[in-house]
Parts: sequence; C-alpha cells; structure tokens
Amino acid sequence: MSARNKPELLAPAGSMESLKAAVNNGCDAVYLGGKLFSARQYAGNFSLEELEEACDYCHVRGVHVYVTVNTLYKDKELKEFIDFIGKLYKMGVDALILQDSGAVKLLQENYPEFPLHASTQMTVNSLEDVRYWESLGFSKIVLSRELSLEEIQEITAQSQAEIETFVHGALCVSYSGQCIMSSILGGRSGNRGKCAQTCRLPYTLYKGADKLQEGYLLSPKDIQTVTILPQLIEAGITSFKIEGRMKNPEYVAGVTAIYRKYIDLYFENPAQYEVSSEDMKTLTQLFNRGGFTEGYYTSAGGKDMMSIERPKTWGLKIGFVDDYIPKYKRLTIRTRESLVPGDGIEVWTTTGPHVGSNISKASRAGEVVSLSMVGEIQKNNAVYRTYDKALNDALRKTWEKDTRKKPVLGLLKAKKGQPLALQLWDMSGSNIYVTGEIVEQAEDRPTSLEKLKQQTEKMGATPFVLQNLEMDVDDDIFVSIRGLNELRRMAVEALEEAILKKSKRQDLQACEKEEKGKKENLLQKKLNVLVTDFLQLEAVVRTKGVRVIYFEASADMERNLPSALELCRRFGVSLYVALPKISRQWRKDIEDALLERLKNTAIDGFLVRSAGQFAMVKDSGKKITVDYTLNVMNEEGVAFWKQQGADEVCLSVEANLQEINVMGDKDCEMVVYGYLPLMKTQQCPIGNYAGGKEGHFYCSEKNNTELYFLRDRMGMKFPLMTDCERCVCTVLNSKPLFTLKFYDEILESVTGSVRLEFTKEGTGRAARITKAYAEMTQDPKKISTETRNLLEEMREKGNTKGHFFRGVE
Repeated sequence: MSARNKPELLAPAGSMESLKAAVNNGCDAVYLGGKLFSARQYAGNFSLEELEEACDYCHVRGVHVYVTVNTLYKDKELKEFIDFIGKLYKMGVDALILQDSGAVKLLQENYPEFPLHASTQMTVNSLEDVRYWESLGFSKIVLSRELSLEEIQEITAQSQAEIETFVHGALCVSYSGQCIMSSILGGRSGNRGKCAQTCRLPYTLYKGADKLQEGYLLSPKDIQTVTILPQLIEAGITSFKIEGRMKNPEYVAGVTAIYRKYIDLYFENPAQYEVSSEDMKTLTQLFNRGGFTEGYYTSAGGKDMMSIERPKTWGLKIGFVDDYIPKYKRLTIRTRESLVPGDGIEVWTTTGPHVGSNISKASRAGEVVSLSMVGEIQKNNAVYRTYDKALNDALRKTWEKDTRKKPVLGLLKAKKGQPLALQLWDMSGSNIYVTGEIVEQAEDRPTSLEKLKQQTEKMGATPFVLQNLEMDVDDDIFVSIRGLNELRRMAVEALEEAILKKSKRQDLQACEKEEKGKKENLLQKKLNVLVTDFLQLEAVVRTKGVRVIYFEASADMERNLPSALELCRRFGVSLYVALPKISRQWRKDIEDALLERLKNTAIDGFLVRSAGQFAMVKDSGKKITVDYTLNVMNEEGVAFWKQQGADEVCLSVEANLQEINVMGDKDCEMVVYGYLPLMKTQQCPIGNYAGGKEGHFYCSEKNNTELYFLRDRMGMKFPLMTDCERCVCTVLNSKPLFTLKFYDEILESVTGSVRLEFTKEGTGRAARITKAYAEMTQDPKKISTETRNLLEEMREKGNTKGHFFRGVE
C-alpha cells in the first residue's frame, strides 16, 4: 500500500450525459461550466437549472462539483458574474475554478467562504506562484502542464495547498494563460473561452529563405499517464484531472473508468501494477493524435510529442491495405483487430484525402476483409478504425441505468405495538429516521427476519446501496410488504433530502458595487520602452521624453547592467528589469540568485510577469509594474494588484479603448507598439525541427541568432524569439501593433503611461520608432517629416491596430 492518500479523480462534463458518464464510471469530482463565464464556450455547458440538477445528482452520490469560471471578465460583465456566483453558492457548488484576479477580489469581498481553485490559466510554474495564491486563500492549485515530475515533487513537498495536474487528454502548445494567437488572428480569445485552435493549423518552418519543415508543427499529441500513475501518486499530486469538456460522453466514460481502475489497483497492490494492452487500445480508440506521450512529466518537449501529420483524432490502427483494384473499386484489408457491423474505418492514402467507410460484416482479427471504396488507395496504406461500435455501445450502458450508488447504513426496528421504523445514514454525517404503520402480533404466518431484511435492502433505482442493515426485531410479528416498501421509500427520500440540504448554502447578498465618477483623460502620457538587449537600450535611451526603460532579464542584461544604469542616469530615465516571461521551478536557484543580485543594484524597479515574481520583489523597496501577462481585464483586477502593492498595472492587450477607459487610471499602462507575443511555448519549433530536441532541455541551435519564422497557409510570417536560457520560444505576430495613425485617441485615454515593445527590431528602427512616439506623445499635432515618413513606411509594410477598436469576443 502507498503511504500517500488516494488522489481525487476529476473528470470533465461538457453535458449532462457526460456528467453521468463520469459519475457512473468512478470519478470523485467533476468540473463543468455554465452557459456563461466558462473557458470552453464551445462545449455544451449547463443552464442554471441544469447546474442545480447536476449538483444534486453528484452530491447524492458523494461526488464533488467544481464550476469553471476561469475566463477574463470585462467590467460590463462583472455584475452578472457576481449574480451568477451567488446562485452557484446557494445551490452548493463545491468550488470555483478561477483565472481573473478581479474576479478573485470580488469573490473574497462577497463570498469569502467559497472554496477557490487556481486555474491552469493562471500559469502557475513555481513554488512561489503556488505559495502566492495559497496565501490568498486558494485551496487547490492547477499547475501548468509543462512542469516535470521533479518540479512537481519539489512543489508538493513545500506547500500546503492541494496540487492538481492534467493526467490525460489534449495539450495546449502554449503555456496556458499566455496565448493570444486565436485572439489576435481571429478575435476569438482563448482567455475568454473561445479559442479557435489556430495552433492546430498547418505551418512551415523557415530559416531565412530555407524551408525546414512543414505540417501541423504546433499540434501536440494527447497525453496519457496510466503508465506512470505510480510516479504521479508518489509525487504528491492530490487531484488527477482528465481533459475533455468538449469530448463525447463515451470518451469521458472510457477514460474515467480506466483511470479509476488503475488508481485503485495501485493502492490495492502496488507491486502488481501493470497496464494491460487492451486498456491502452481502448484509450487509443477513444481519442488520440498519432499515439500518446507522457507529456512533460517525463520530457522537456521535442518533435516526438507533436502530431505533425494530422491534428485530429486518428483512431486505432487495425490493419493494412492488402490490395486495391481501382477498376472494380475493390479493397482488401489485412486486419489485426476484430470488426463488427457499424464500425467506421479510414484508409490513410499517400496522396489525396483519406477515405473512409462503414463496416457491414463482422470479422475476426487476422482475417482479410473485402469492401468497396473509392480513392487514391495503394497497397500497404494503413487502415484505422475511427469508430468502434461495440466499445461505444458498451460504454453507453455504463451510465444509462445510473449504476453509481452511495453506500449507506441502516437500522430497522420492528417492535410489537410500536411504529415500524427505519434509520438510514451515510459516512458523511447525514442521518434520518422515519416511521410507518404499527407492528402487529402475527396471527398465523409471521413475517420472517430474512423477508424484512430482503425487502428493506431493495434500493432499486435509488442512488443508494444498503451496505449494512442492523435489525432490532421482535419475534412473531406481522409487517405488510406494502407498508415496508412505503417506509423504505420514505426513508430514501428523506436521506436524499438530508444530503442535499447539507450541501446547500444560505443565500448571501452580494455587495452593491459603488458607482465611480467619470475618470479624467490624461493627455500627457509617460512613454515607457521595453528592450530585449543592450544595443536597443543604447539606441532609445537618448530620446527626449522616454521615462522608463524595461530591460529584459538575460545574460546580456546582467553583463551590461552597469553601463545601462550609467546611461539611464545620464539621460534621466528610470531603469526597470523585466523579469522572465516564464519562471520555472527547475531554474529556481538560478532565478532566485538573479533576483537577489538585482535587489542589491541601483535599478529603479521590476516588471513582473507572474504572481510568484510579484511576491519575491514586493518588499524590495523598488517600484513594481505588473505586466499584461497577468491578464488584467477589468477595474477590479487593477484594484486587486494595487492593493497587493503594485505601483503600475499594464492592461491586457486584448482590451479595446473603450474597455481601457473603464478599467484604467493614471497608474495604468497600455502597449501601443510592438510585435505582440502570440504564445509562449516549451515546444520550440526551432529546437523540435532544426535543433534535434528530443525530450531534453536545449538543442543544437541554442543561442542561434539567425532569423527563424513560421509561415501559415495565407503566407503570413510569424517570427520566433527564443529565450534559450529557459528553453522557451515566443511566437510573435506577423505584423507590429502600430498606433501613431490614431494616436490622438490613445492620448485621450485615462491611462498614465504608454509602452513600446522592441523584440526583433534593429537599433536604427527602434530609435526611429521611439523618436516618433516621443514627438507625438508631447504634441500629436506636431508631426515631423521623419515621423510622416515612418507613417507612410508602416502603411506600406503593413501593421495592425491590435484590439484597440475591435476588442475580443
């Protein structure tokens, strides 16, 4: 037996049918979303009535319900959001899964007793991140999928919060919460539950003019971890989460059942732990993208984790084409799996689209199957079963009759001259006692003890199973079967009512949000500039009007920090260090040492990208700007970070000007120029397809400064920026955000600062852009010839307005 507690098995529920599939196949908890405010807006999701029905269904069976409200909220949505939370609180939802810091603030003010779980959208990568959210009352933290087993072990050993990780299903190629690709390219924000999965489209990797690799380069395979469940359990993970709110009920049923089986198996007999090939086939059949990997638990990323050939489900390989006669459209297949009528198969042709067909005749493994099919089919093409009728039929039966029963205990009292009585109770403290008809002396044929026990234990279609029944019964009594059945029915109803009453909460009145007066438009903005290297800093620091320079933390920054400080002092510019976009536990000692050195320098402040970083510099005595990577999308989020101690907050790049003017104030900043980072990924395309990265950190292209980019189907080129110290790649937008053509509207906003972000720009270009923005920040009506030339050049080369006018759905 393991010394660890058995981890919670948490299953997805995108519909009521999926919820029942999860519950009846052994989950301990489900996570689901409402029609509003869910990170999977394209799942079925639940109305308020369905949410209450789901809660009651689960609670009566001893299953917890967590509701996902893990999106970013606009100010105009906050009243409806908090009203929605009030209804969830009253109906007895066990916990909320959150991302938005403004929502955190509102919940702490209005529903302080509501348990909170930190979503993977919060990009929790380190012990410091965990401790920060734990200190603010989060009871469970969902870690980023990118963390290794070793990192997780370090975190669980040093924190009190429960740690949850994904154990099966789809992987996002980006660090969750750090992807705006779908948002920028199509206006559908993943941070608001409407991801269009642009990462699952085909791309081509180029190095300069050289084409290196094409295919679905950003599409990871799904993960499975039944093969390493013992290691996950011993790592101290307390909740095993299955991905799949948009998957069908059969998937939910099958995956939940298999993980339930192997969690229980390990705790019953760890020495006998072994995963059967049949169960692996079932998982593969239910959904896979070219097989599975064990995710980042055992790998730092690499080409083998990617599904380059196809981004959708493949099915199970069941054979190969033995022969195809185009003239007669006749196909023969050498099978290695049994097939039944109703199965769906697909032939993977070398050229042209894959072709599929339904099976009409049963066959055994090893037999040759003949059927009619049209397509570019060739001998030895692989054949996959994409629909397994027998498997799906069997899985449907697991939830159609509600087989999940909650064990209860009972006491039946049958005393002459007294009311027949039945007491039922569960192991969670719910206890009821009901009485029925008067027990009579038997005149001829007494009711036997066995009959009383047999009838009382008949729980039938109820959600209970009577695990043990005590009997306190006189001899020679008569109890009518009808009366006993009625008593049992009353007892079951009373117990169900008692369990549900215990799970409900008293209604709390949310505080009315006080109306704030009109905010002042600040025509005079501070101009801040983010630079990637010292050469860029040298190029922009001399520009009159620059107030703050953020210098990206890197070896280049440390090497040149004394010179950077001297330059900034000479030109009256404040110098902040921009902390790493991704701070991982595996680099904790290195990053901690860097921070301590920086605290002891003369820099003016920090640009922080994570909650853990914020905690570590909060008491440094230096200024702190919270970056847009922390996804501040509403006024409450601004207030949250200012209450925590931030001096300035950079607002989300997904907000439009109208939304910025509602949430912002003089202590806020917005990005007005730059190649916006579409995503940050551990799956660096350069390392995967050019650098020979195979499961380890770093590759042969480490620190290569040549231009790499991805090209999409439309011919758009997305530059790749690498942080090779941390083995993280940023995919930049193909066009820069450029706002000078509508800069008067920017200057009329309420924010106190604007920011330019330089990534791949050369020194000359960085200097020109900074000078133009500085000029127009001082006086937007006074446009120099040089600035007019830049405007024309940007018009010809192409740029984007970002979300300043359209915003996101």
